[in-house]
Amino acid sequence: MYNSESGWSLSFAGCGFLGFYHIGVSRCLMERAPHLLRDARTLFGASAGALNCVSILCGIPLDITLQVLMNMVQNIRRRNFGILHPSFNLGKYVRKALYENLPANVHTLISGKICISLTRVSDGENVLVSDFQSKDEVVDALSCSCFIPFFSGLIPPSFRGVRYMDGGMSDNIPSMDAKTTITVSPFYGEYDICPKVKSTNFLHVNISNNSLRLCLGNIYLLSTALFPPDFKVLGELCLRGYLDAFRFLEENGICDRPQPCLELSSQETESEVSEPLLENLSLECPLGSVASEMRLEEGELLAHLRLSILPWDDSILETLSPKLTLALSEAIKHRGGYVSKICNFLPVKIMSYMMLPWTLPVESAIAIVQSLVTWLPNIPEDVQWLQWATSKICARLVMCLLSTSRSQIPPSGQGVPIQTRHDWHSGLQLPCEPGHCPTDCPGEAKVEVTPQFILKSDLTFLGKKV
Repeated sequence: MYNSESGWSLSFAGCGFLGFYHIGVSRCLMERAPHLLRDARTLFGASAGALNCVSILCGIPLDITLQVLMNMVQNIRRRNFGILHPSFNLGKYVRKALYENLPANVHTLISGKICISLTRVSDGENVLVSDFQSKDEVVDALSCSCFIPFFSGLIPPSFRGVRYMDGGMSDNIPSMDAKTTITVSPFYGEYDICPKVKSTNFLHVNISNNSLRLCLGNIYLLSTALFPPDFKVLGELCLRGYLDAFRFLEENGICDRPQPCLELSSQETESEVSEPLLENLSLECPLGSVASEMRLEEGELLAHLRLSILPWDDSILETLSPKLTLALSEAIKHRGGYVSKICNFLPVKIMSYMMLPWTLPVESAIAIVQSLVTWLPNIPEDVQWLQWATSKICARLVMCLLSTSRSQIPPSGQGVPIQTRHDWHSGLQLPCEPGHCPTDCPGEAKVEVTPQFILKSDLTFLGKKV
């Protein structure tokens, strides 16, 4: 909720590959209401939301951000099993991209201005981290916040000696004061900036502080968050984020000025950034119409947007940012080379799947060897953690089994007198079920069953010795 008197914060939800939505939202806030980002007390984020917060505070250019994300999606989609292919490691890819694109003084730029949501592996509690001493600590914290078990790897990374995983598993919309925090999420739900749907369905489910509307749209978005769709769908998602943020500004009476633009500084491309991009925001340059700057071959992106927004209004083109639309079009156009078109032919795809029994073992073997080589320095620490995790899981299973067996045993000293019947096939006497004792059952066959006898009977039944 926006409150100009008491101050405000922004919280970006964890959303996997739906992080393109956050790019559109951030671009709209930078252009039309830069004070929301510049004067915010704290930027909260989990997973992809945390990456977006760091990108805002460090002033990473829009084209570089789109290029990094598009490269990652391209590397995933060109594999037959996508993100599940053994030759692709999402955790290593994210870590490498962070080291290559974050400035050397990133820790000084974001310390005290951001809170990264982490989930502690040992007890599942949520931890917010806001102070960093070096670039390595920033990369470690972001790697932990983006770690999805089995998708990013098996062994979670560590931050300051403690194992953490995706912050969205414990708190996907982190905040200190919910009343003064502007929440951003690409899912349909109860957020300040999110997609809106006109529906009579008011059913919601709350998962990890995520208030999700029960609708087919959210089911599709949840699958898209883990398995990236086509580039044009991601570009459309980015534009939807821009439009949703613009609607939020209009509803709150914030966007009441001429359409602004960013005055980019020449220091943005340097590895060392002296000031965040938020301090270089300018309101002097008005935006023009998107239609006048879009070339004919770049209209495919808007075609997807027209199909998703019904009813369509041509005034939407005047609302969109020309810089964002052109950057998305350029990023998507560069992904459609001749090699990509050939690989997307149906016969080529069928042939690649038919060759999987021969290619997959080779690719898996190469990936395992490369992983072992890079894992060698961390083997002792990781093996020790695996032993601890295995022992904890086994102890919890034993406790669950014991509690279940104890709940089936009557209290000590309170025997239950029940009747027995003869098993004429084995010559054994079995306890009669209550109310089902045969008429020829002898009266002296009544016995008092002890807890030890019940436990022994249960074990015999599980062993199928009936």
